[in-house]
Amino acid sequence: MNKLFDKIHIGQMTLKNRIMMSAMDLGFTTDGTINDRIINFYRERAKGGVGFIVVGGCYPEINGKVWKSIIGLDKDELIPGLKRLTDVIHEYDVHVAAQILHAGRSASSFFTKMQPVAPSALIYRSLKQEPHALTVPEIKMVIDNYVNATVRAKKGGFDAVEIHGGMGYLINQFLSEATNKRDDAYGGSLENRTRFAREMLIAIKETVGKDYPIIFRMSGDDFVEEGLKIGESLEIAKILEQAGADAFNVSPGWHESKTPIMLMTIPRMAYVFLSVKIKSQVKVPVIASVRINDLKLAEEILENEQADMVSIGRPLIVDPELPNKYKNGHPDDIRTCIACNQGCFDSLLNFKPVSCTYNAMVGHEGEYKITRTSKPKKVVVVGGGPGGMEAARVLALRGHKVTLYERNSSLGGQLRYAFIPPGREEIQNIITYLERQISKLKVHIKMGKEVDFQTLKEEQPDTIIVATGGNPLMLNLPGIKGENVCSASAVWDGKGSLGTDVVIIGGGTVGCEVALHVAKQGAMRPDVACFLLKHKVLDARDVVEYTTRGNRNVTILEMKRKIGGGFGISTRWVILNEIKDAGVREITEVKVKEIVNNPGKNGQGNAGVIYEKDGQDHFIKADTVIIAVGYSPNKDLQSQLEGKFPETYFIGDCVTVRTALEAIHEGFEVALKI
Repeated sequence: MNKLFDKIHIGQMTLKNRIMMSAMDLGFTTDGTINDRIINFYRERAKGGVGFIVVGGCYPEINGKVWKSIIGLDKDELIPGLKRLTDVIHEYDVHVAAQILHAGRSASSFFTKMQPVAPSALIYRSLKQEPHALTVPEIKMVIDNYVNATVRAKKGGFDAVEIHGGMGYLINQFLSEATNKRDDAYGGSLENRTRFAREMLIAIKETVGKDYPIIFRMSGDDFVEEGLKIGESLEIAKILEQAGADAFNVSPGWHESKTPIMLMTIPRMAYVFLSVKIKSQVKVPVIASVRINDLKLAEEILENEQADMVSIGRPLIVDPELPNKYKNGHPDDIRTCIACNQGCFDSLLNFKPVSCTYNAMVGHEGEYKITRTSKPKKVVVVGGGPGGMEAARVLALRGHKVTLYERNSSLGGQLRYAFIPPGREEIQNIITYLERQISKLKVHIKMGKEVDFQTLKEEQPDTIIVATGGNPLMLNLPGIKGENVCSASAVWDGKGSLGTDVVIIGGGTVGCEVALHVAKQGAMRPDVACFLLKHKVLDARDVVEYTTRGNRNVTILEMKRKIGGGFGISTRWVILNEIKDAGVREITEVKVKEIVNNPGKNGQGNAGVIYEKDGQDHFIKADTVIIAVGYSPNKDLQSQLEGKFPETYFIGDCVTVRTALEAIHEGFEVALKI
């Protein structure tokens, strides 16, 4: 822990520790102004012990606005609001920077009402808009606007600025040959492509003073065709260090890259090698970022001199007190980010403010307060899934006497299955955290007990919360009770054996995840693959194949036009790629008509599924048929309790089948009312 909480200097700025909160859009403003919701959010993170907070991205001019909820630095009237924010952050001995981000061709005219600009008139595939190629005089104007934005940031109390030169935004568009096709002084050679960023840094330093710190955020590798590779990024870093950059924040890729950047499937610390390379070539501090969700890992990065600081974002959304908890030796109290993107990134893509799957207070820091009750009650929570556990946790914090019933032998509900598929292991952190908390809070837990009216009558509770979740749906099909048919949950529980040919009926989230689980059984372990690759037994293509699929033939049958409809926007494309890599076959727009389990004489008959597609019947062989068509609300207890107890609440899937986020948030909100 020595280096993580050591002081560090960026230019003339001294930070109390080496933990930086990365810039992120929160979706809390639509007009670029700072409001109480933003201030309350950052107050909690500053109180939590982080050393440095970067706010943003903030647009330097309106046609650089990348999303509707970005903070503005383009007008002087915004300065008082900025000063309110920085004053609050400074109260906790935390330094703060404004990240200046111009989206370039990634800016949408839907928000800006202007044609986007770029070094070259190349269409950004996600927006289908042709940008205007900046002329040299216009480039000078953009640089002036960056300078003016920095002046406003300084007047607004920011201790530094971070210039976003990565992830496919305007500066990166100049740096990369993928988007810069110019033949003038700002295109062609690496020196020319770096000119825009270099002139900007020099102009900012000349205006606000050489002692005002500038962090340059860069993509170590663009992960796109014709994009920057680490070799060119090293040269860019050296040029920009000479131009005045006081630190480099190194991240991977572009948002449009086909390589995942922000998901739980990415191994922790996967991209730290980029910061290692940059650090080897510059003398100023280098910051490692992306998929560092554990401060023990951050500590390793610093101890191994792979970077001088670490930048974390989503881990401080889910747990604003992360630094203090780690420093003070309370790791069991830490909510570990699971990189699901459900409440944060996916919410923004759906034009909603940032939230968090298992921290319901995110975005409501000024509204929600967990306070001790003056009238403690005896509360029974029925159901130990995420919603029930969260309700029990908050009730116990408020001083109520809580008993939690769970019919299974372990807590977690459907989340017990969610972390089983490869690459989903982080989800277990939700269960681990909630289990630890309710245990520490002395919640009385009764496992393996099916609750009915008589049970509750004997308990004589003041209040009941029913969180009994959902039951797997089974189809009404001929052959559904055959020995070769099972539910997805039975597969997760390891009941029975699977044959060579496996057909999964249902291509939603459950169907896709069980398909991956089954298809990857028997795949080569990565450490074995690395050994064989090192000794040239296998080549890279062989390694990918052997580690991504086993020996089964797996097919998904889905009635809709596409599979994977229940996944979030930022996750679905990765899941579909994994399914393809695992060799899973998908047949969509089908109607399943019958499951055949006919061994015939001497066991030589056919077992499989008959389905209709395009008006014709088809047969597919299946040693095992897995039903994964979702869940229905478990309402068994509701009819028994109706009108029998004065205060009863129903939450989560037993009301309507939804997500873990919604169940946890409902549990939190109900517990605040009681």
